[in-house]
Amino acid sequence: MKIWKILSPKVLTTEERPDNLTSDTQAKVKVTQLLLSGTELRAFTGNPKPKYPFIPGRFAVGVVGEAGSACVKVEKNTRVFIHDSIPCGECERCLTGDSDSCRNMQIAGVNAEGYMRDFVVTEEENLSPLPPGVSDTEALFTGIVATGEAVIDLLHISKGSHIAVFGAGELGNIIAQLLIYHQAVPILIDNDEERLRIAAQCGIYYTVKTDEHMLETVERITGGRLTAASVHCSYNNISPAIPFDTTAPGGMVVYTGFGFPETSAQIKTALDKQLTLTSVANDYSNIATAINVLLNKAVNIAPLHLQIKPVSEAQSVLGAAADEAEKGNNVPVSVLNMLA
Repeated sequence: MKIWKILSPKVLTTEERPDNLTSDTQAKVKVTQLLLSGTELRAFTGNPKPKYPFIPGRFAVGVVGEAGSACVKVEKNTRVFIHDSIPCGECERCLTGDSDSCRNMQIAGVNAEGYMRDFVVTEEENLSPLPPGVSDTEALFTGIVATGEAVIDLLHISKGSHIAVFGAGELGNIIAQLLIYHQAVPILIDNDEERLRIAAQCGIYYTVKTDEHMLETVERITGGRLTAASVHCSYNNISPAIPFDTTAPGGMVVYTGFGFPETSAQIKTALDKQLTLTSVANDYSNIATAINVLLNKAVNIAPLHLQIKPVSEAQSVLGAAADEAEKGNNVPVSVLNMLA
């Protein structure tokens, strides 16, 4: 089996390693597509510094090539989403049967080996079969949709409530679409006009730029009431304190993302307004819900115009993305074809 390893910043290499079933509850999956997101880019550039060497790749789909005799939901040729978040099985929460609240969740490509490889051998419980109506490329967003659903679960939104979403990258865009699906009214805010343009093509009506008129615009949209809650997506070049201004007294601010940078914020406004602050970093429990959302086409990824590149070009693709990031430009997600 071939694996791709990051040895040091901007150095990606390959090596061969055997990987066979070790129990009858495992399956061997041929990885077909991998999402290249900010997680992989930050690992490639070494910011924040990971423990090298390691295998990147958080979100992946594939086809089962071999299934153990005790597997019941997958068999050979089953298309699957490979779970990006896997409970550790060792912490107090896991040992008491509450694996959804695992204190040491194993995240592929972050604190556990990622999926940039030919094959993945894993327990059947870490695989979710994909229905025919969900394409491989759509399925790559399962983990992102699941995280968005976890955010919405926290918000306890009511029909027609206004929710500000800061950061119009893929996560913020999808959260805004999910809010519409749940009959809320998202206000998507970003400093990148191209991201806002794509969001509008995805059906998000209220898109606002982070300029001197932002708060005035939010007040106009909400009739002066401000938003019932705000969601701040990490790594978006927007101050984590700005949601305090747009959120109505007694509201909630949820910080979310696939990793968080070192940051600080003055919280006096949040305290004065008695805001509730919380966070969502990953989700293990909403994968089935996410696949159903994708099946129902409640999330539109077509306007993202995803570029699909062969894995043989992974070094150059990541290198080009790193160059753009170092110039201060936002880098959209792309897809690696693991079969080419």
